[in-house]
Amino acid sequence: MNEIAEPLLSWLILLARLSLAAVFLVSGIHKALYYRQAVEEFHRAGVGLVGLTLPLTIALHVLASLAIVAGVYVMEAALLLALFTFVATLQVHRFWSATGEERLEQSRIALAHLAIIGGLLMLAATGPGRFAL
Repeated sequence: MNEIAEPLLSWLILLARLSLAAVFLVSGIHKALYYRQAVEEFHRAGVGLVGLTLPLTIALHVLASLAIVAGVYVMEAALLLALFTFVATLQVHRFWSATGEERLEQSRIALAHLAIIGGLLMLAATGPGRFAL
């Protein structure tokens, strides 16, 4: 790799890590701060065992995000978040059973989540880059 592309690649990987981690870190903190609303949201979405799944979701979002930011266990954290996002998308955004505007909205959200999954998989494949603990 040439001497311009290599430093640029390191910065791009860092920006990707920070961007992807921000999505889950903000989500996890929001769920923790507004726990009652998160419980209601999980119930509306049909998520079972909310007393277990919500704390695990918060822990995964926060801890995996912090690992990605720090550049440690990046592959593991990114793969866990990708798997979580895939399962959560299938559970919550069932566009295939919706109709009309709701189908369009759920499809849009599912595609956005697919893009996040793609970013996480790319991050898992590339690793943390040069700027990591």
